[in-house]
Amino acid sequence: MNTKLTTYRYNPIANIERLFNEQFNILPIFHDLEEVYKTGDTVRFSQDEKGMTVDIDLPGVKKEDTEINVDSNTRDVFISAKKIARDHQGQTEKTFNRSFTIGREYDISNVEATQVDGVLTLSLPRVKKDSAIKKVNIN
Repeated sequence: MNTKLTTYRYNPIANIERLFNEQFNILPIFHDLEEVYKTGDTVRFSQDEKGMTVDIDLPGVKKEDTEINVDSNTRDVFISAKKIARDHQGQTEKTFNRSFTIGREYDISNVEATQVDGVLTLSLPRVKKDSAIKKVNIN
């Protein structure tokens, strides 16, 4: 019996992310979801009434070699990290670059980050309703 394997260039995760972004704008969207889909990097999102937590596995990366930048205009979070990998041929520098967009219900100006045992954790509090609504006085 001769079996033919067909490879599709279809990413169902990208379609789900696009749907949620268009309909609800509540989930973080990876800018390069194809890369995450192919590499299998472990990124976990969780939410509760207080906010959202993002856990990213960065095995072998020191916190000194991790950089996080937040763009408050576009609501993007950029994460870059590097580590030195050693093998029988010497050493090479490996880099990790991830970015995603945060929905408006989270306070992007108060992002907190910790990195313990190869796991980078970002905590984003929800926007307080009274701080999101501003009263304008009439002169």
